This record gives sequence, C-alpha cells and structure tokens, in this order.
Amino acid sequence: MTEIKPRELPPKSNFIKWYNSVLKLADIADKRYPIKGTFVWLPYGVKLMRNIKEYWDKLFQESGISEILVPLFVSRKNAEANKKWYEGFQKNLYSAVLPTGKSQFILRPTGEPAMYPLFSLWIKDYGLPLRVYETVSSYRYESRTTHTLIRDREITFWYEIHTAHKTKAESEEEAQTHLEIIRKIWKYLSIPPIVVNKPPYEVFPGAVGAIEAYTILPDGRLLENGSINILGQAYSKIYDITYMDEEGKKQYVWQICTGNGARYLAAVIALHGDDRGLCLPPTIAPVQCIIVPIMQKKSRQEVEAECLKLKEKLREAGIRVEIDLRENITPGEKFYQWEIKGVPVRIETGPREIEKKCLTVFRRDLLTRETVESNRIIEHLRELMNDIGATLENRVKRLFESKVRDFDTIEDAFKWVRKGGVAKVSWCGGQSCYERICETEQAIEAIGTLLETEKKHKCVVCKKETANRTLVSKIY
Repeated sequence: MTEIKPRELPPKSNFIKWYNSVLKLADIADKRYPIKGTFVWLPYGVKLMRNIKEYWDKLFQESGISEILVPLFVSRKNAEANKKWYEGFQKNLYSAVLPTGKSQFILRPTGEPAMYPLFSLWIKDYGLPLRVYETVSSYRYESRTTHTLIRDREITFWYEIHTAHKTKAESEEEAQTHLEIIRKIWKYLSIPPIVVNKPPYEVFPGAVGAIEAYTILPDGRLLENGSINILGQAYSKIYDITYMDEEGKKQYVWQICTGNGARYLAAVIALHGDDRGLCLPPTIAPVQCIIVPIMQKKSRQEVEAECLKLKEKLREAGIRVEIDLRENITPGEKFYQWEIKGVPVRIETGPREIEKKCLTVFRRDLLTRETVESNRIIEHLRELMNDIGATLENRVKRLFESKVRDFDTIEDAFKWVRKGGVAKVSWCGGQSCYERICETEQAIEAIGTLLETEKKHKCVVCKKETANRTLVSKIY
C-alpha cells in the first residue's frame, strides 16, 4: 500500500512551524482562542494529558502525597506578605477586579500564598509531615514570545507538590523523593532528563536552592521542564508555619515545593515527532494500536467481521485499540491521519491476511512493516510496545549527544550555540562568572550545575579549577 506523506506538515527542520502544525493536525490544541498566550485543549490533546496526569497521580499517591484542590483566587495581602515572592512575580500577576473597582485578589501564578496561610492549621489537624499536591492552572503575564505548551499565560495541567517537615534532613530527603518521581515520569515518556542544581541567585523567589530538569528541543534551545524548590524555613517564618516540639517549644517547619505540567507533553511532541507528525510512546498514547481494514466489495463483510473480532481480542488483553471503518476515505489516507496522531502500531488486514492467518503490523517509530501470525499478535504487540519505548528513548539520547559539545572558551561555546547547539563548559560556581556567561550575548544562558561529577577543568571565565559543569544555550 502506498504511503501518503502529510501534505500540510512542514519539515521538522523548521521546528516552530512544524510544532504548531502538529498541534493543529493531531487535534491537540486550537490556538485561535482570542486571548494571547492561551489556547483550547482539543479531545486528543486532553486524552494525552490525562494519560500523563494519571501516571503522576499514581506516583504521588503511592508515595503518600495526597491530592487537594485550592481556589485559584489568592488574597493580595497574603501574596504581599512574602516580599521576595511578590517582587519576583509582580510584573507577571493578573489581578481580579471586583465590581466595585477594587482589586483584593490575584490569579495564582504559584500556590504558596494560597496554601501556606492554611498550613499551620492543617499541621494542627493532621500533624507532620504534611505532603499534598494539586493539579490546576497557573496564570502569568509572560512578556516573552508565547508558544503553546512551552510558554503560556494560562499554564494548564500544572501540578504542584507542597510539603512541610520537622527537620532540614527530612526536607532534603523529600526533595530526593521528588527527584526519583520526576525521573520515573520522564522514563515513562521515553525521554532522559538533564538535571541541574540551580545557583542560589537563580532560584524560585524566596527559595534557598533548587533542582531543575531540562530538555533540549530539536532547534537546540533548552526548555526548563520541572523544578524542585528547596524553601528551607523562609516561607514558614513569613506565614508562621510552626509545630510544637517535644519540649513544648515552637519550631518553624522546613519546606519543599515541586512543579511541572503540560511541558511534559511539549517535550514528547518535540523530541519524538518526525516529518510525518507525532510519534507517541505507547505508555501515553490514547490509541496504542489502530486496525485499518483493507477491503474490497466482495470481501467487505468478512474483513470487517475479522477486524471487529481482533479489536475485541486486543481490548480484552488491555491494549488501547480502535478500528477505522470509515468508508469515505482510502486506506492510504487513514494511514496518513493515524500517523500524524502518532499511534505506535497499525495493523492492516485484508483478504490476503485472512487467507494466510497473519496480520501486517506497522511500527510508527521505525516506519517498518512485518508479517505476524494471528495467533501470536498479543504476545508480539506487548514486546513491540516495550521496544518502541526503548527505541524512542535511545533516539532522544542520540539527539542530545549530537547537540552537546565540550568547549574551553566562551567564544567557541557561543559559536556552537549560534549554530543551534548546546555548549558544555566548566564554571566555578561564582555569581560573577555565571553572570558573565549569561550577559555575553542576549538570549543565551547557563542553566546551573550538572549533577554528574566530572574531572576538574578550568572555569571558562576566571580559569579557576572546578569540577562544576554547566550547559549554555538559548532558552525557551
């Protein structure tokens, strides 16, 4: 059967144009909503995000983190109570104006000023540690160029974990638990994250430290994709979040907050997709297998009956399967549409397959076909789903390896970044050297210290010996 290439899809080498076209053609998002930086989630996109959300819900709750839901309105008084937080977000705040013309509330950019005035009450009710999360929208007036799912003014499907602990050691252990969870989510998406420790002068407003995940997109830009913010006691002292110790003395809690959301899906689209559209990991694909009948007039009833039996068989085996019985389009057009949606596996069956008791199986990731005996199809699909996930992950690893190169000087590093690469350089950890890297050229930044330990090299700015390594690139 002749393949039909996507007629409306530009090549992926033109990344942003390709990305926006995929969002439209795969029915993920409609950008035509009349407010800049917002969009409408379309049915296929909602299904994708809900599959990702169901997995993080599972991981959080298995870890003992309970789900709550807090109002989106935040008291301006509570927001202003934390000066660093308020100054950090002031230019990005949306105010809720009452009919009287007064503005007593803001729409939450993050959850701290909404939750933390209640934490001391919850600690009295439930004790410590306090470990909760919510999945909501956050609102930030972004002045940078907005890109759907990458940088929005309404950040949808956004989770935040907020925890409180008796000791610093307990909070640090919690941060590592969150990091393990984040790594599991990325593994589920077949993407290896790049993890860094942020310098204290680059962290979330009011935090004392942060661990952040990044992904490299196909155009060589880095996308921040998940933060674990180590708050210390800074917020508990502002909002008087305390407990009574064994000696009856009031003590301030230690806190962690962690967040991410729809950017997971942005990374999946950007990193796994190709010139034919989406290419989804089976773990999150709304449809893991699409059955396309190859029918002729005289064999239509027989082929359709066999396809319906196959669909039921796969569904009973726990495979998310659909059958495309539309009569008004050709099989080739069906192939094209399901490939754009990134369905991992396609099964084609017609009179030839029925006669030989086999099925034609197409892999979306490799664009290859094979013939499989009908009585082995379930076993084969299970093996295939695992292999597709591993293949996609290895492909992303190779992309990252091709994008990242080591450099000993800022000049050489920036030449590579201008070509769409990511430069790895040594950095002593000092603020002045960090700022020198970030201020050398507009839109190029360093992202913090990579967690991997390496041999000592010389800082690209001050030439001091250091084991710290950072990535330098353009940032979304």
